[in-house]
Amino acid sequence: MNKQGKGKIGWCDYTFNPIKGLCPVDCKTPDGRSYCYARKMYKRFGWAVWPKIDNELWTRMPTKPSKIFVCSTFEIFHPMVEKEHRDWIFNRIEKHPQHTFQILTKMPENIDRPMPDNVWLGVSVTKLKDIWRAKELYFNHAARIKFISFEPFFEDIYEDMWFYSKIPLSQFDWFIIGKLTGCGKKYNPKREWIEDFCFFAQDYRVPVFLKNNLKDILGENLIQEFPE
Repeated sequence: MNKQGKGKIGWCDYTFNPIKGLCPVDCKTPDGRSYCYARKMYKRFGWAVWPKIDNELWTRMPTKPSKIFVCSTFEIFHPMVEKEHRDWIFNRIEKHPQHTFQILTKMPENIDRPMPDNVWLGVSVTKLKDIWRAKELYFNHAARIKFISFEPFFEDIYEDMWFYSKIPLSQFDWFIIGKLTGCGKKYNPKREWIEDFCFFAQDYRVPVFLKNNLKDILGENLIQEFPE
């Protein structure tokens, strides 16, 4: 359980990674560059590759109600994760209703259960070819809070979201927007891409969280809202 301070993820209080192992989802930029920090760490230090559950993490669960990002370093719905491991995780999520557990996936097609009420369920959409994930989440899966994370925000996709997915974006409960860090400015989103989403969200009263890494693009006064 890692506490998240200012300048880190920002939209959670803690990260909780009960699945240890090298994530098989190799996230890439549009030009094919791998950027997953967790994979780099596992390869650098030669840590175990095959996923396993770390049972002891639950003993360090915070007592104060908190927002906890689950599996920030491993895709929880990847086929390599055994169902009983997910059962173990969700069982403990349900036993801690005072906390909000945030789950973000790139594989919504593999979601195998409705979410407990204290789970916010989101999908990553970084470029045009990812839009199907939002459609899959919206139409096929149950959660009290559904959100989209546009991080890293690689392409201008606002105008195409409705055309490709046929989903009303106003029906989502939260947007997160951020850029790729550690690779210079080559992959930075344009200011107008971000502003388009923010104007839309304001019109439909959808909360938006702009990550701190956007300050060099937008300035200091970032919108950082949360769903209720």
